[in-house]
Amino acid sequence: MSSFSTRSSLERSTWPNKLEYQLSLFCYVLGLSSFWRFPYLAYENGGAPFVYAFLLLYILVGIPLVFLEMAWGQYSNLAPLQAFRTVPVMQGIGVCMLFLSCAVLLYFGVVSYYILVYLASCFSNPIPWTTCDHSWNTRKCQEILNPNCASQGHLTYRQGEGYGIVENGEFIRKSVCNYTADGTHTSPAVEYWTKNLVNHDAVCNNLPDIDRILFGSTAQVLAPPIIIISVFLGVRFLSGVIAMAKHIQFTGKVAYLLSTIPFAVSVMLLVRCVTLDGAVNGIIYLFVPSDLMAFASPKLWKDAIGQVFITLLTSWGGLITWSSYNRFYNKYYVDASLLIGVAPILSILSTISVFGVIGHLGTMTLRPDLSKALSNVSGPMVPLVMYSEALSQMWGDDLPWSLVVFISMFLSSATAMFPCLECILSCISDSVKIFRKLILRIITTIFLLLISFGIYYGLPCLLQWTGLQMIEFFDTFSLPFCFIIIALAELLLLSYSFGFKLLGTNTKAMTRNACLKSHFWSVMWGGVSPLVLLGCLVYSIVGIIRGGVSSMAPRLYLPHNATNGWTLVAGSVMVGFVFLVLILVAIIRVMQSGGPCIGRLRNSFTPHMGTSPSNGGGDISHGNGELFLSDYTSHRERGGIEILIDEDIVTSV
Repeated sequence: MSSFSTRSSLERSTWPNKLEYQLSLFCYVLGLSSFWRFPYLAYENGGAPFVYAFLLLYILVGIPLVFLEMAWGQYSNLAPLQAFRTVPVMQGIGVCMLFLSCAVLLYFGVVSYYILVYLASCFSNPIPWTTCDHSWNTRKCQEILNPNCASQGHLTYRQGEGYGIVENGEFIRKSVCNYTADGTHTSPAVEYWTKNLVNHDAVCNNLPDIDRILFGSTAQVLAPPIIIISVFLGVRFLSGVIAMAKHIQFTGKVAYLLSTIPFAVSVMLLVRCVTLDGAVNGIIYLFVPSDLMAFASPKLWKDAIGQVFITLLTSWGGLITWSSYNRFYNKYYVDASLLIGVAPILSILSTISVFGVIGHLGTMTLRPDLSKALSNVSGPMVPLVMYSEALSQMWGDDLPWSLVVFISMFLSSATAMFPCLECILSCISDSVKIFRKLILRIITTIFLLLISFGIYYGLPCLLQWTGLQMIEFFDTFSLPFCFIIIALAELLLLSYSFGFKLLGTNTKAMTRNACLKSHFWSVMWGGVSPLVLLGCLVYSIVGIIRGGVSSMAPRLYLPHNATNGWTLVAGSVMVGFVFLVLILVAIIRVMQSGGPCIGRLRNSFTPHMGTSPSNGGGDISHGNGELFLSDYTSHRERGGIEILIDEDIVTSV
């Protein structure tokens, strides 16, 4: 085995240190998957039922997949497109992961567009979603909500007791307000979305009125919205180029900044949200199921399993790609343990913030049923509306708080897309190594960012309701079903074609730890996790048959003329494409194998190490200078010592 004192420009990089790898994972988990997607799906599915369904699937499917994908990425030292070439019929998994990385990139990008709109609206004084004096506000809008409020005409005055009402002979004190609390009133933050932005979310299509849409007619504009949007898009673009320019060499450096500030801001926001009046009611709604029948909803399990994949970067290439930049002997189970421990905690803490505000609004507007506490607000916009409501009640001046929170959210949303971008770029550079050169890498990054910006910023900005419909398209069944199909293929083929024994031996060779050879992992990877995934898939399909596709879709509350069938058609095409790619690539690889029919099948489902998957030429040196256990031909034990017999080497582990 040769050692490398100098590094060629075409050599594959490694993480500069373990901390940068872990901070990059932390940055992703802290991003859109936790502060936006988890709270939105939790409220969609009744709070507590979603949390417990997620945790169950997280244990049965998520944790085994994290250990499997981290091990496979580190072992292969390649992005998904090349990492699955070891077993011929598995090559379709890599193609589908590349495709899904593009889909997740667009999905998160569309969400960041709406964060950008809210961020731009913060550059006014007062902030438009803190007051009720705009053209879109109704008489039901109240800047200060109070469940004990009543107008003076509805009150009785008693000497020594003040104003109140008489009910059943009992005098109940009330506050004198300009309205009477009757369960129909709402806040300016809710009306900013339901009465204004939902009808003008394509802000580029309303440039003459963009000031009025974003800021209202009475606010003092601190900066022109076009300049604000351009500046933050430029920052977003520049951060993407810097983070991706030298593979993962700079990703970890960016993570130092984008893991500390957003985390500190989220903690401050959490403190304010849980101290609002009535917040405890929302937290109870989040953790105490009010209706056990909610667990029978197919949509609940479809959304929960989709959230598991998004939270842990599994089944779409993000985790495999980042893990492939680890050194061969990295003890990846430490990284896996940190990820699976931190991810649900951050997601639930962010959700507590959102549900604290929901509980506050339910209490202040006399709506004890929190599923109906928000007037015409549901689906993907719930977290953003609730964060804006909380910011309108922050300590002191709400302007600096709002700027800090939404700027940190916007930058944090960028980190959610780093693994998607890295997966795409690494698939290109691992396939055509000339693209590992710095100048070509930068050019490819710029081109990819320009194309993606044009889609997930351009389309929602120009076409009314397109952004929300894109979220509906991905969340109804496209992404969850594709994730399940890929995960099933990955688990079954790695378990039974590559083999439990070889997989366990390779993980032991990397970590010098035999615990990952335990039969527990064999049972989980080859039995429990696939069965749970298959159950979720079948149950979701049954739900679609019984209730229609609309029963699986997020509630958008769009005007009736905004609904159309393109999301159903496109979703079906996307799921069908993933399924067909897996089948067609497997068939092609079987046909390309020589020999009789049975022999072709055997060859296609057997690990082929005639050429090293890391370099295509049988070179046993690992991409980062470490040993790569390729060209495996047999495995046996001698005197209790396991032996891997390679085409060129024999390694005892």
